[in-house]
Parts: sequence; structure tokens; C-alpha cells
Amino acid sequence: MQRVLFTIPVAGGLPVFGYGLFLMLGFVAALLIAYWRGKKRGISSDAIIDVAILAIFAGVIGARLAYLLLDYTPQNGNYGTLAEWLAVWQGGLTFQGGLFLALPAVYVYLKRKKISVPVMFDVFAPALAVGVGFGRLGCLLNGCCWGKPAPHGSWFGLLFPDHIESMLEQQWLYRSHPDHSSARLERLGYPPATLPPIPIYATQIVSALGLFAIGLLLIWLEKRRPHRLPGQTIVWFLFLYGLGRFIIEFYRDDTPLRYGFGPFPGLRLGQWLALAMILAAALWQWRLNLQAAGDQSVPPASEPHDKPSGGNGYAAK
Repeated sequence: MQRVLFTIPVAGGLPVFGYGLFLMLGFVAALLIAYWRGKKRGISSDAIIDVAILAIFAGVIGARLAYLLLDYTPQNGNYGTLAEWLAVWQGGLTFQGGLFLALPAVYVYLKRKKISVPVMFDVFAPALAVGVGFGRLGCLLNGCCWGKPAPHGSWFGLLFPDHIESMLEQQWLYRSHPDHSSARLERLGYPPATLPPIPIYATQIVSALGLFAIGLLLIWLEKRRPHRLPGQTIVWFLFLYGLGRFIIEFYRDDTPLRYGFGPFPGLRLGQWLALAMILAAALWQWRLNLQAAGDQSVPPASEPHDKPSGGNGYAAK
């Protein structure tokens, strides 16, 4: 865990945050993958860059707003300054909030430019998975999005420095609720009277590896299904990411927020948003199935349907 990787010796020292650096690396990696995939489909580089820039701006705004509205915890009643609210390079982004703003923003742009929405979404789906995977590695360096205490003696537990939020929360919980904290640790196999800090699940690493795997799986599925309809790849992404996020949230411990009702008590907000993504994927898949059954003349995603029309360098509508 290393929040500041190094300092550039200019203007009195310019810190380079690990979180911000990996966000940038994720953006570059996603852009290169999308450029490569778009070129294979005859989509111009200008269109890819335009969509990427719009998606990153809308995504960061949506992700930051979601964090501030739903996850931000003021310190001693202090809500911070505007400059602190805007310091996204230090952490504090909720991916699902970014996705829910970026997708409609890109959709409107593509419609105005008369670019095929499903084709462009498919182009970016594996790139998005890889880009967000880099972001999760940034979370690891930043010490955010941490996991619950890992079982005693487990090889996959991570121990962060004492001053990091995950460790401070363990210490606070032990001071505030010593009996509850001790019982929790004993259930995980720790000897009685074990004191924090305790190793925690490496949820950031698991999330990153899962996202990289999703990116590769999407490309593999495309090769296995060359006659798929446009929009199929983004549907796969929404389902796979939603499923993975729903599962990993059971092992995260970075926010106490729970939302539930009736037979569904205590699900984390991220799990409800993951379920919304799975539902969106199911509805979109249902629409694709109807389209495939009712219109056999629709060309497959890998056919000339993806080629530019009219010489403007954009994919056909």
C-alpha cells in the first residue's frame, strides 16, 4: 500500500498518487484496446477518442457524486472543502455511479452523431473491464475498498499500515465494542484477546483480477459467437460485472451502509446496484432474443454492418 508513489521535484514537490496514476493507466489501456477493436470494425479513431473522453469525464463526475452522496463520511462534522471534494486522484470514486452517468451520456452523443450505439458499446466493453481493473489496483495502493478481517493463518490476508482507514476502523470497533470485536475474531480462528490490526481480505486484488478475466472472457466469447447481434458483448459485461460485484461485496468492509426490506435485509448499496446491472443485462438480452427471432435479416456484429457509412469515418447507425 503506497498512496504517494514518488514526488516530482517541481514547485516545491508534486506528489504522484498511486490511485491517480493507476486511473490514468487504466484510461490509456482502455483507450488502446478500444482503438484496436474499433479499427477492426472500421470505426474511426476520432470516434473512439471522442467517446473515451466523454465517458471518462461523465464517469468521473458520476462516480464522485455517488461517493459524496452515498459513501462519504464527514470527520467530526467537517464536510471538507470544495477542493477536497474535487480531489479524485486521492480516491473516493464509486464505479457504478460513474457507469450510470457515462452510459446515458455516451448514448446521447452516439445518437446525435448517428453512430451505432450497440456496436460502440460492444467495442468498449472489454476495454472498460480492463480499465476498471487498473483502477482497483489503484484502490489497493490507496488503501480504500478494503475487505473484512481474513481467517487466522490465511495466506490471502493483507495487513495495511496502522494509520490507514481499514486499520483505524478495526481499532475503533475494538474500543467501542470489545465483546463484539473479540467474538468476531474468535469465530475467524484468532486466539482470545487478539488485538487489532488484523489482516483483511484482499478484495482490491480479487476485483482487479476478476475484471481482467472478464475482459479476456468477453473477447473469447466474441470469437465463439461470430454471428452475435450488436449489443451482445455489453450485455455479457453488465451481467458478469454485476455478478462479480454482488459476490465480492460480501467480503468488503469499507462502509457500514446497508439497505434492505422484507426478505432482503442488509444488502450493501453496491449489491443493489449490481442487481440493477444484472436486471438491465437480462432485459437487454430478452430484447436481443426477440430481435433475433423476429428479424433474421439483421447482420451479425462481425459483418459489414460495423463498417463506416458515407465516408464520415463513423460506424453505421
